[in-house]
Parts: sequence; C-alpha cells; structure tokens
Amino acid sequence: MNVLEVKNLCLKLGNFSLKNLSFTLKKGSILGIVGESGSGKSMLGNAILQLLPNLQHQKGEINFLGQNLLQYSQTQMQKIRNKEISYIFQEPLSALNPLHKIKKQLAEALLIHNPNLKKESLQARLLELLENVQLPQKILESYPHELSGGQRQRICIALALANSPKILIADEPTTALDSTTQAQILSLLQSLQKKLNLSILFISHDLLVVSKFCEEILVLKQGEIIERGETQALFKNPKNPYTKLLVDSLHFTYNTHFNFGKEILKVTNLQVSYPTKKSFFGKTLESFEALKPLSFGLKEGESLGIIGESGSGKTSLANALCRLVESQGDMKLLNQDFFTLQGEKLRDFRKNIQMIFQDPFSSLNPKMTILQILKEGLIAHNIKDQESKIHQALLDTHLNESFLERYPSELSGGQRQRVSIARSLILKPKVLLLDEPTSALDKNTQKQILNLLLDLSLQYRLSYLCISHDLSVIASLCQNVIVLKNGEVLERGSTKEVFNNPQNPYVQNLLKASGI
Repeated sequence: MNVLEVKNLCLKLGNFSLKNLSFTLKKGSILGIVGESGSGKSMLGNAILQLLPNLQHQKGEINFLGQNLLQYSQTQMQKIRNKEISYIFQEPLSALNPLHKIKKQLAEALLIHNPNLKKESLQARLLELLENVQLPQKILESYPHELSGGQRQRICIALALANSPKILIADEPTTALDSTTQAQILSLLQSLQKKLNLSILFISHDLLVVSKFCEEILVLKQGEIIERGETQALFKNPKNPYTKLLVDSLHFTYNTHFNFGKEILKVTNLQVSYPTKKSFFGKTLESFEALKPLSFGLKEGESLGIIGESGSGKTSLANALCRLVESQGDMKLLNQDFFTLQGEKLRDFRKNIQMIFQDPFSSLNPKMTILQILKEGLIAHNIKDQESKIHQALLDTHLNESFLERYPSELSGGQRQRVSIARSLILKPKVLLLDEPTSALDKNTQKQILNLLLDLSLQYRLSYLCISHDLSVIASLCQNVIVLKNGEVLERGSTKEVFNNPQNPYVQNLLKASGI
C-alpha cells in the first residue's frame, strides 16, 4: 500500500523549479532523497506539508492516502501537520523554542491535536515518548540549550512522533552530529520505524548515511529526478554521470604532504573552564573544565585535525586560541606570546590567525554585499591597495568579480564558504582555524572546498587547525590528528596511522561509527 504518491509534480519558487517529479512511498518503507545543495530536496519536503507560502503549483499531485494535499486549505493542512505527516528539521536547536522547557514543548505538540487529553494520560504519553527515544524523565525539566546535540535531536524525533504519524519526513536529521551520535540517531530511527511501522522520507546530502539507512534512493539534480533504484544496486552501479560523481565523492585519499617548515604555533598547558556557579559578588564558586591542560605544536604548512564527539572540547580549544573565551596556559604564535598582547598590538597581530566558522550563512552579514564583507577586514587593519587584494582573494577561491555586488542569500552553500575563506585569506594569515568547515555542504561541494584548502596550503604555506566530526574530512586535509574526549587527549599521531591502527577503544568505536 502506498501512503504517499507524487505524480508529475511541477512547482516553482522564485527562479527554481521542481520538474515532473513522480515517486511513491510505501507503508513501512524508507525512501532516501539525495543530491547536492540546491537540488530541491528540502523544497520537496516542505512542499508536501505546504510550508512554503510563495510556492507556485504548476501541475501534478501530492496524494496522501488518496487525497491530493495541494488542494487542501491551510486549515485542513493544520490537521495533517504533525498528526498524519511529521517533519524533523535539520538544526534541532533552531527547531526548539529556547524559552520553554522540554515538557511544555512536548505537551504542546500533543494538546494541539488532542485538546481534551487528561493530565494523567498526558503525563503517561510524555514518559512513553521519552522511553521511545531513550531519554531519562529528568530531561522534561531542561531547556534546549542545556542538552547535547544528540539529546536535542532525540527530542525533535519525540515531537515528530507525538501523535503517531503515518509519514515522517527527516530533513538532514544527522548533519550537525558527530559520527557516534549520528550512528545512535540512525539506529534509533531504524528501531522506531520497525516498532511503529513508519514510512520515512529521508532527505540527505550524505550518501554514506543514506547507504546505511534507506532501502531505495531518488537522486535529485536541479529539481529533476535523474536516477532511482534500490540503494545497494545504485551504489555499486550508478548509471548517470552525476550519480557517479556523487558516489566517487565518498572516496578520499590521506594527505601525505609532510614537507613542513619551522614551528609557528606552540601551545602549552592550554586549559578552558566555564563557571557554573557564582557568588552574589560574581566570584566563581564552581566551574566546568571543558578542556584539560593540552600542549601541541603546529609547523608551517602542517594541518592538524582535532576530532571527538560533541562536548569533547574541540570548539572550546578553537575559541581559546582566538581569544574568544578566557583560558589558562601559554600560546606562542610566530614567537610572540599571543595571550599577553593587548590593545593595538593585539588588534594588529590578530590578522595572523583567522577562523572559518561552521555555518557560512550565519557568519556572513546578510545586509552586506560580498565586496563590503571582503573590505571589512582590510579597513579594520588599515591595509592599502584593497582592490588588488580583493581581486587576488577571489582568484584564490575560484570566484569571479560578478559575486562582489551580490548578497550572501544569493549564493549557494559552497559559494558562501568560498567567500568565508576569501575573507580570511585576504589578511594573509599564517594559521587558519577551521571549525567544521564543510559540515553544511554536500559531499561533492565538500570535496571541492577540501581541494581548494589543500591547494591554498601549498600555495601560501598555510597551517590549518581543523575541527570536524567528519573523519573523511580530517583524513583528506590533515597530516596529524588529536582525538579528544571530555576535554582530554585520548590519542594523537599521524592521521593515517591513528585511523588505520587506533589503540584506544573509544577511538576504535569512533572510526567504526564513521564508516571509514
């Protein structure tokens, strides 16, 4: 029996169209929809639940149990959303209300469709939902920011399943998670799918995840289905050149370029703690040690990877190195004691160490053109000959000058990340801190950005400190690696050696979960 049937669907949003899409979702099955950023995956998911107000319906049908949802009014769709068809969004932190406790948000999802639910039945259902997603009862009294990424995603799954829907649309549900948490969430979804006989539409740009989870796959490119088939058969023998490109992008080669220069960064006993309890006068009474004393060096032209699950101390390390959080310890950059610099000296010296953030969309000012974004750093550091430096930064990142008058919202994810790299490169830094630089990108775009970073490292003798939960990114980019857990170093060494012969059981599990 088909619970969802899409027939010759043509939809338009702005300048982008979904063209003649036809597929079916059977009861109790998992269908994967894959494709690079901008292929129309999320647009299709949103269209099913009429979540895009400016969407133009040109022709075709979206039939749910024989009823065409495109003919439903918004009032009728409200009875379908989160009751018959539920949606798990990509970023759990933005999908949850930061001002309300988890209990209130779960209760709200239930009471919208069951307003007469008695207090005892409501409490029993809340506990049942938590049990389904393997979370303790105490989570109900927590706010979203107090939970880990994996716990937040489990709450989003509980919200989606609150009213026992027939279809679950999962839009990139594991993208922002480390490999072990990702494996746990996928395992949870698989067990719930079997237990509840759910039909799942699984949208992802990560082919590795799709290969583990989905029975069948549709490949989307520029709004069209270019290939479809049973998962393993399609992976073994892709017919379309684009599908072959996506499958090939899963493979990686280790970075074995070990021709390093002198040591330019030396970190000694770096430690980061966050206060958890303060006195009336602001004195810290209790604190949480996010990063235990850590020492390492970085040479010219070297790339060092930092890996570990969420909460291991990776981002605390990067923020401490950029002096974005308070820390203890010593850091010497180009033989200067970076932590003691103040005022103008600090401002001038900062250009030697730059950071590229995880989400290029939120790190670029949406009200500024690309020209203004690139000029900003040059103006702050009083650097002359700005035009030639902007031109060179565009050349280095394979962007042309037509981008200068555009805004971040007009660019794809890969283009925005290139702008972020150009913005950092324009100041000619010696060290680039990369915090999950490709996690928001599809595998093909990810490979292009990694190749760009490798070329720039050789061209300018750049040194990278790369933080990522994607171990294939670390293998492709970094010659050496440090594995963190709970702020402590578990293992370190050459990336190839650590990945091929891990000694610590935790590192072994991390690599197994990643599928490398």
